[in-house]
Amino acid sequence: MTRLTLTLAVWMNLVSLASASIPPPKESRPLAKAALNARSLLPEVLEQILEQRSPSEYLVTERTEILLNGKACKYAEVPANASITRMEVAADKKTVLKIHFRTRK
Repeated sequence: MTRLTLTLAVWMNLVSLASASIPPPKESRPLAKAALNARSLLPEVLEQILEQRSPSEYLVTERTEILLNGKACKYAEVPANASITRMEVAADKKTVLKIHFRTRK
């Protein structure tokens, strides 16, 4: 019986040491790869790519329904402290169809 107990104790110690020595899997680093790719680009090409980005993620058109506290208004008339309560975008996920603002009282 003592041999069985001694064998079990040794086996438990070896298993815990073996599991502790396994290194964790390496994480992929897509940002590091992108940074290396960006360094290899010519500066002119990099500038063209950055210029193609739109300054805003959403596009407000003339057909966009803009409401401020439930009343229609122009986008230029919306105060800076107004918050967006509801916004609908088109299928392209960039064009705004409806946007509702509310100001604090």
